[in-house]
Amino acid sequence: MTALLELDGVAKSFGAVRSLVEVSFAIEGRGIVGLIGPNGAGKSTLINVLTGVYPPNAGSVRFAGIDLAGISTAERARMGLVRTFQRPHPIVDLTCIEGVMVGGLCRGLSAGEARREAHEKLDLLGLADAADLSPRKLPTGHLKLLDFLRVLMLRPRLVLLDELMAGLSSSELEVVQGAVEHLAGNGIAFLIVEHLMDVIRRLSHHLVVMDAGQIVAKGEPAAVIRDPRVVAAYLGGEEEPRPEIGGLHA
Repeated sequence: MTALLELDGVAKSFGAVRSLVEVSFAIEGRGIVGLIGPNGAGKSTLINVLTGVYPPNAGSVRFAGIDLAGISTAERARMGLVRTFQRPHPIVDLTCIEGVMVGGLCRGLSAGEARREAHEKLDLLGLADAADLSPRKLPTGHLKLLDFLRVLMLRPRLVLLDELMAGLSSSELEVVQGAVEHLAGNGIAFLIVEHLMDVIRRLSHHLVVMDAGQIVAKGEPAAVIRDPRVVAAYLGGEEEPRPEIGGLHA
């Protein structure tokens, strides 16, 4: 299968600090790739490079066969490469459904079409009852889900999920994971940045592990999690992972 996203030798430095070093991997259409690593590993920098916030100092990023060099963040979104953020960004002066509709309106839908599609998206994540509420009345977990739905209204081809599931309740986690699986089965690819190893194990078709800006392991998730380099990255070189640290154990 042809890769939807291809990174080849991507590097990014800020002065003397090398945040990304020779990062290379690919994501296929319908694929779900997990991206993990300790704090400071370069995961957020990588997302910012993929979305055009930062230009790479070296290497290339190709999306659907197109080199993304010089292509703006907005144009990348129009191409179908979109992201969520760790912190929610609700449109507080709109109702929940109106905030979700914004994604459809940006895509050129009429108000009626956008409202119908937004209702479907709210149903997908069990938020139909919140449609006419102000986001000011909702908990943080719900606000993160509304951001996700607004992104889905753009009809993306690849969604970069930056710790979307951190802080969600167990019931919310189950709904979101089921939705991601459903969406992937219908043609949307995902890059999932998470510290929740149960989520990574369940959803990832392929796993990439970063530490200090470099990829230290990648491949089939169960094998990668047992890789001594991954254990060292999380646990500072201990031979055996302790179950209580991040769930990183076989």
